[in-house]
Amino acid sequence: MSAQNGWRTRLAGSYWVWRAYHALIADAVAIQRPTKFRIVHEFLNGNLGVVADIGCGPGVFTRYLCAHADQVWAADIDRQSLERVRSRHRDERNLSFLVTEAGRLPFRDSRLDSVLYLEILEHIQDDAGAVREVWRVLRPGGRLVLSVPVPPGEIDDERTNPWGHKREGYQLAGIRTLLESHGFQVQQHRFAQFRFSRLGENLVRQWRRLLRLPAPILLGWIGYLDFLLDEKKRQEGGYDPANVVILATKLGDLSSR
Repeated sequence: MSAQNGWRTRLAGSYWVWRAYHALIADAVAIQRPTKFRIVHEFLNGNLGVVADIGCGPGVFTRYLCAHADQVWAADIDRQSLERVRSRHRDERNLSFLVTEAGRLPFRDSRLDSVLYLEILEHIQDDAGAVREVWRVLRPGGRLVLSVPVPPGEIDDERTNPWGHKREGYQLAGIRTLLESHGFQVQQHRFAQFRFSRLGENLVRQWRRLLRLPAPILLGWIGYLDFLLDEKKRQEGGYDPANVVILATKLGDLSSR
């Protein structure tokens, strides 16, 4: 490893450097922060028991989960990304890591009290099988906090991006039916990332494409303008929401299905 790459690795593995980066640079995290992250924190309220963050990515919620759970499993298919999360959270004593596919979880039946499953389902070809797998590892009454994109969105080419989007996303009725037909009861839902967040995302994408430079955080702050939109219309799915966040609980026990 070169000296330059060594420094980059060490900086990428520092929690506070990572936080500083997201305080200055606009990317997916900056776009999601104004509305979506607030909803996720609301749905994660209370003691989470044994929780798994499936597809944890860069570990946006890892420190929060560690502060509100007895045990946290950070799981992702990308080993290098998971190693960065491990390095950034090396001081957390109730945190463990798993390299795994989201549709094949290495937990025993009814092992988990809570599951965080953000922007994962649209990447899985067998989405019904993935929902059944989450149902299997949750205890009866266990909590699922899930988010999915709302069309219109992109579908990736399997040949060039095998981990990409298999579908544009889900309308609320469709994701509710998928969950409820596989043993979950939807408790609440919230739409997130509305008209201005979509605008901010497009501006960030164009900035990076044209200038080949990270976009300034100002472009991410555009998403806060979503709060100027009528709240009732936002929660009814108006203003072109990009995401829906769902809180659901597992019904029944394994012998009943």
